[in-house]
Amino acid sequence: MVLQQQNEKIQFPVSFRLKIISITYDTEDSAFQKFSKVLADNEIKYSNWDSKPSSGGRYASYRVDVTINNNETFKKIYADLGKLEGVRCVI
Repeated sequence: MVLQQQNEKIQFPVSFRLKIISITYDTEDSAFQKFSKVLADNEIKYSNWDSKPSSGGRYASYRVDVTINNNETFKKIYADLGKLEGVRCVI
C-alpha cells in the first residue's frame, strides 16, 4: 500500500509513541532538547521522553508521546526529524 493511501486512513488528531533512532548523544538531555525543538517548532504536543541505548552503545532509540493534528504536519515532522544530524530512522 502506498504511504499516501495509508495516511488517508488516519483520523486526525492522532496520538502515538514516536520513535527516533539516532547516534547516542553526549547526554540524554541534549538529544531531548534537539528533538523537542523540532516538535515545538511544528506546534506538536509531546510528553514522556525516554531512551534506550543499543547493545553496542553506539545508537539509541528515543521515544516520546506525540499528538499530531493533520496530515501535513505528520509528513513534515518525519522529514524535519530525519534531517537532523545523527538521526538514522524515525518510526
